[in-house]
Amino acid sequence: MRILIKGGVWKNTEDEILKAAVMKYGLNQWARISSLLTRKSAKQCKARWYEWLDPAIKKTEWTREEDEKLLHLAKLMPTQWRTIAPIVGRTPVQCLERYEKLLDMAAGKETYDPTDDPRRLRPGEIDPNPESKPARPDPIDMDEDEKEMLSEARARLANTKGKKAKRKAREKQLEEARRLATLQKKRELKAAGIEVRERTRRGGAIDYSKEVPFERRAAAGFFDTREEATRTSEMQEDFRPITVDELEGRKRKDIEKELIKADLAKARVAERANAPAALARALAANEASAGPVRRGKLMLPAPAVTDEELEALARGGYAAADRDADVAAGGSAATPNLAALTAGATPLLGGENPVLHPSDFSGVTPRATPAATPGTHALGGTPAATLGTHALGGVAIAATPRGGRVSGGGATPAPVPTPLRDALGLNEAAASASSKREEAARLALLRNDLRAGLAQLPGPRNEYQADALRRASALLGAELAALLAYEAEAFPAKAEKGKGKGAAAAHQAASLPPLEQLAAREAEAGPARVAELAALVAAQRAREAALQDRYRAARDAVLDARRPLPQAAA
Repeated sequence: MRILIKGGVWKNTEDEILKAAVMKYGLNQWARISSLLTRKSAKQCKARWYEWLDPAIKKTEWTREEDEKLLHLAKLMPTQWRTIAPIVGRTPVQCLERYEKLLDMAAGKETYDPTDDPRRLRPGEIDPNPESKPARPDPIDMDEDEKEMLSEARARLANTKGKKAKRKAREKQLEEARRLATLQKKRELKAAGIEVRERTRRGGAIDYSKEVPFERRAAAGFFDTREEATRTSEMQEDFRPITVDELEGRKRKDIEKELIKADLAKARVAERANAPAALARALAANEASAGPVRRGKLMLPAPAVTDEELEALARGGYAAADRDADVAAGGSAATPNLAALTAGATPLLGGENPVLHPSDFSGVTPRATPAATPGTHALGGTPAATLGTHALGGVAIAATPRGGRVSGGGATPAPVPTPLRDALGLNEAAASASSKREEAARLALLRNDLRAGLAQLPGPRNEYQADALRRASALLGAELAALLAYEAEAFPAKAEKGKGKGAAAAHQAASLPPLEQLAAREAEAGPARVAELAALVAAQRAREAALQDRYRAARDAVLDARRPLPQAAA
């Protein structure tokens, strides 16, 4: 069995088939293209096209500019030949071979000989990259495999309409053969003296020029219609069909074309009759068209806006611009760094970076900002009273903590180290208090702030009352009524017996709570009934206690939600 290995040197026949297949199938269907070549794979066909057959490939000698560009790019991007190739304008294999050749020439200087190149193939060696080499010429006597491949490729490439076109062509050929056979048969029969009449088949289609489709002739009546038939025939003889062009008349475009043709014909006749006069008229027409054209005076309407109004508008615009500038100059951007980065140019253009405003988050950890002692007049109190206080609006006012007492009202307290990570106000204000008096003053000011904040709240719009206990008692009464009804139905004899008790027992039972009354009534029912009622009473008591606990929890949650939280000092 012969094993066919795809690959090897490309031949001229294979190159021509590959070109024709690329013209038909494009540059994406390499598997279909390779099916036309028995000795080449899809990958090899693609490599052959992009390395040798593509018309965009330059196969001329390398110029000095291309060599310099190749050496420069090879130094910048070593071994990246597929990136260098489009820049140089050659294929990657060409760039690699040229680079190696330049290196050999630089190493050998004047003694370099292309025939002694070690990369040159010796007789009997196999080319590892045959796609980038010229094709081998076709032999005079080709193999049967190559002839079959060539004929199949010619047949497949000639069919440009698909399988349906092949079937139609085959059917047409069979129809022609059938017609010729029938004609030969008729000739032979006629030569033998046998006449065969052709039977005409009436088709199922309607000939609208000879008959009326689905015509229903009227039945013969009592009146003679021969005159009407004669009149109709005369009208048909006089009738002459007319086209749409005759009905609408000649178009203006056609008339202009005919007039132009007539003018050209007259001009040619005049040139033949009197050539000098025609030449003089043509020169005069050219001079008239090429000469300067005097334009008439431009007439414009009267202006709708006077000069005084324009000056007033200009003065108003300048005043508005000055006013906007004054307004804009007073404010400061909330995000100066973001505004500077947005207005700055792209870093790709070079130049200096925009100057950013110093921020507190320049590093991984926040920068410690020392707090200054505020003035006593600005805070409305002594430094001791303003230590770690809060303003009424909820804004924290920071002060420098001190270790000892203040000797004077306006004296600066002794500084102490600021706690770590206090730039964000993470520490509590109570940590900076140094005495009970200052702590009491701080708490009093906090209470005043809380009262002032609560006083600023709007008045209530709706009033709500919690009736959880009332609902629990109503539910308990309903359950007791249900238990008594159940007892009356389950123990009718006991109920009749209970009616006969004395007034003292009834008064004593009435003085007990409802659950105890039920337990006293069921005391005679036995230990099991008593235990059941005791469990029922305990469950009811637990349910009532749970309802009370839920009510207290809801009340505490409402009070906590209304109570404002104290804010930490900055």
